[in-house]
Amino acid sequence: MNQEKVANVRRRNLIKFAVFGALAFVAGKLFEPLKNTLQGDKVLSERSFDDFTFTETGKQLKVADKSGNELLVFEKDSF
Repeated sequence: MNQEKVANVRRRNLIKFAVFGALAFVAGKLFEPLKNTLQGDKVLSERSFDDFTFTETGKQLKVADKSGNELLVFEKDSF
């Protein structure tokens, strides 16, 4: 009888942690786009060459000439 109670407690703990982990995973997947929207578009890296610059932000990859005019803009959703 005592072993059955210990087994039931362990089983309940296992199920509780599994459900909690699954809910945390799903919540993370749901709230990640919201977090990216609230953060805005910040510059992750920028590489400058003689005639143009590559700027990588959270949402885009931009190619601009030396005067700052954007030549190409790649959305990160597309690749």
